[in-house]
Amino acid sequence: MKSETIEELKRSLIEKWAESEMRVGIGVSGGPDSMVLLSLLCGICGSKKMRNFSVFVLTIDHNIRKGGVSAADSDFVIDWVAGQKKLNTSLKLYAEKQTFDEALVDETALKRGKGTEEAARFLRYKAFEEFARKHNLNIFCTAHNKNDQLETLIQRFLQGSSPLSSTGIQFERGIFFRPLLSVSRQEILDFARGNKIPYRIDATNNETVYFRNKIRNCLVPFLDEHFEGWQTGVLHGAEKLEDLTASARAVTAATVITAKGKNRAELSLKDFTAFDIGIRIQVLYKAFVQIGVQQRIPYQAVKKCAAMLKMDSYGVSVAVCGNSLVISYEPDFGKSFQNVTRKMLAQNESLFSGFFMIIDKCGSYPLHENLEIVVQKEKNDTSFGPFDFPLVIRNRQSADKIRSADGSLKKVSRIFSDWKVPEQLRDEIPIVEAQNTVCAVIASWCGYKDWLVPQQDSKNGVYISMRKL
Repeated sequence: MKSETIEELKRSLIEKWAESEMRVGIGVSGGPDSMVLLSLLCGICGSKKMRNFSVFVLTIDHNIRKGGVSAADSDFVIDWVAGQKKLNTSLKLYAEKQTFDEALVDETALKRGKGTEEAARFLRYKAFEEFARKHNLNIFCTAHNKNDQLETLIQRFLQGSSPLSSTGIQFERGIFFRPLLSVSRQEILDFARGNKIPYRIDATNNETVYFRNKIRNCLVPFLDEHFEGWQTGVLHGAEKLEDLTASARAVTAATVITAKGKNRAELSLKDFTAFDIGIRIQVLYKAFVQIGVQQRIPYQAVKKCAAMLKMDSYGVSVAVCGNSLVISYEPDFGKSFQNVTRKMLAQNESLFSGFFMIIDKCGSYPLHENLEIVVQKEKNDTSFGPFDFPLVIRNRQSADKIRSADGSLKKVSRIFSDWKVPEQLRDEIPIVEAQNTVCAVIASWCGYKDWLVPQQDSKNGVYISMRKL
C-alpha cells in the first residue's frame, strides 16, 4: 500500500471526479478521521471544477455510551455542517442524524452471537446502505485509515480468519469507498491541527476491554518499539495475499447459488465437486450468508461438510439431492446444539448464543431465560472472587489465556480440549474479565468445571455466582 498525503489525495479525487455529477455520502462519527475526510470532501465540493458535486452526511448515535456522549458527538457533526453551510452558502452539503433505539446494539449482538463491536458495525453499515439508496448516492465514504488497516490485518490473523478475509480492508467494496486507507492516523491528526479542524475524542478507544483496542493500545506500541519496519511487512504481505486469492474470490463470487425460498438454496453438484476444498469452503460460507445464517459456524465443521457433502448441525442441513447440493437453515435453531449430552440438554432447555456485557455494579444479569449471573458484595458457598469492577462477561476469543496454579498462562481453548467440551458448546461458556485479565471460565452450569483466578490485590471486590431460574 503506497502512502499518500491528504493534499495528494484531494488532488487525485478532484481529477477523478472532475466534471462528473457525483452524489457522495460519508459516515461521520465526529472523530478526527471522519472530520478530516468530511473537511476534504467539503473542499472538493467548493472547487470550481466540481460544480456537480454534492456531499451527504450521515451521523449515527449508537445509543450505547452512557451520559449521552454519543448523542453529543452526532450533534457536534450536525452543528459543524450547519456552520460550513453558513460560511459558504453555495456548498451542496446535507446532513442527517440517525439514533438507534436503546439496547438495539446489545439485542443485535445477542441475536448474531458475535459481540457488541460487530453488532454496532452491522447496524451502522445497514444504515449506510439505506441512506445511500434513499439519496441515490454514487458512493459512500468511510474514514478508515492505514492504522485501521494494520489493526484489522492483525486482528484477523489472531482470529484465524480465512485467507479471503485476511487481505484486510478494501479501498472499494460495492458502494463503499475508503479514501484515507493509505494515510496514517498521525498525518490525519497533524492535518486536523494544522487546518484547525475540530473533532471529538471517543474515550472508549483508550480502554482495553475490546479485542481491537487491545491490539491498538497494547500490541501495536510493542511492535513499534521492538520490530522496526513491521508495518511495511504486514501491508506488503496482505498485498501479496490479495494477489494470490483474487482468483479464488472471483470463482466464489461467480458461483451460482439458486434461492429456493427464504432459508433454502441449491447449487450444481457437478460444479461444486469440481472445486478444490478451499473453494468449496468459501462457496458454502457464501451460501450460508445467502440463506440467512447469522451465528458463527466453525471452520472445521464447514471443511468437513465440503469434503463429505453433508451437514446436520448448527441449524444447517446440507445434503445431495439428485444433481444438486441442497442447503437449508432453521432460523429458530439458535438455542439447541448437536452433540451435547442428553443430561445437559435436560438441565438447560434453551442455551444462549452470543453475549457481551460490561458490569460496573452489583445485581442480577440474565444470560438467557433459565440462567443468570449474580454479582454481589457478599461471599457464599457458590460464589467466587473477589474481583474488582468493571467486569466483562462475554464469549470466548481465540487468544484468551488464563493463569494456572503454577503461575503460567494457559489457553482457554486448551482447557476446553482437556475438559472435552463439545465445540458447539464452547461459545456458550461465560468468560469473565476483571481489570483486562481473564479471571474465570464458568462451565459448572453445564456439567464441566470452573477455572477461577481470584484477584489477590482486590480490596473492595465483588463475588460472582451463576443461578438457574
